[in-house]
Amino acid sequence: MELVKPFALQTGDKIGIVAPSMHIINEEAVANGIATLQELGFRVELGPTVRSRYRNSSALPEDRAKELMEFFTDPETKAIICLIGGDTAAQLLKLLDYETIKSNPKLFSGMSDIGHLNLAFLSKAQMVSIYGLDLTFGFGADRNNPVTRYNIDLFLKCCTHPEPPGKISAFTQWECWRPGRARGRLIGGYLGAITSLYRTSYWPSMENSILFWEGLQTQPHEIERQFTIAEAEGMFDTVAGMVVGKLVDCEEKDYEGMLPDIRELILEITKDYGFPIIGNADFGHSGVFMPMPEGLLAEIDAGQLSIELVEPVVR
Repeated sequence: MELVKPFALQTGDKIGIVAPSMHIINEEAVANGIATLQELGFRVELGPTVRSRYRNSSALPEDRAKELMEFFTDPETKAIICLIGGDTAAQLLKLLDYETIKSNPKLFSGMSDIGHLNLAFLSKAQMVSIYGLDLTFGFGADRNNPVTRYNIDLFLKCCTHPEPPGKISAFTQWECWRPGRARGRLIGGYLGAITSLYRTSYWPSMENSILFWEGLQTQPHEIERQFTIAEAEGMFDTVAGMVVGKLVDCEEKDYEGMLPDIRELILEITKDYGFPIIGNADFGHSGVFMPMPEGLLAEIDAGQLSIELVEPVVR
């Protein structure tokens, strides 16, 4: 796959804020996020749907798609950062012009439900994007918090320099679930987006991939079922490695005391493949969020708890 990469962010660049899914839930965080981006030297423009509301979304799907495409086609806009996640980003999948996106790549960042778009951009436009910081929980978090500084420092390292970011420093204690080394392209994101898009046209090639995923409020028996089906469909046939992020509120409730933990379930499901697995990495719904560039070449060493981005995210 020949990747399409956005240009590196520079001081003075314009960043567009879009709301492809949910509406504003925290005005203070939005104000903080805008102020943080401005203090970093960027100009910020809010899209027309950011301050609107329609059901559990910001606006009608057509209006959200139009907002996104207008920023992609605006020559002044160099990056697009999502307001927040939600549950309705998938409504935009069939409404976007992927050829136009491919011809006008922008640095794109979002998390959770936005992962549907990250995967689609890679599959349909071959564009690298960041599964990472959004405005509300990322840039809008307390700037004096060490977690926020870690998040933003890594984002800037990846997005402002056209050179390989190298090894990602850990903020929390990562775990070796299965030792070994692997090299492949990062494919993944939010578990809900992965399992809903797998085997659709919006799912990218898994050839020599490192599958990364994180979960929120998904019980172990649900994770087991989703990956059991995916395994039967061939998801792991060409996977070289796996990185599991934070699993937030993923305790078993329906079958409490009957199942092993998620680590053991994943090791069982993937036992025939033997690829290395790093667990508890610093991305997900826990506040700490290292950037995970969709489609980028990476190397992992589970025994050494090492994740290295070996090619530039931007050009």
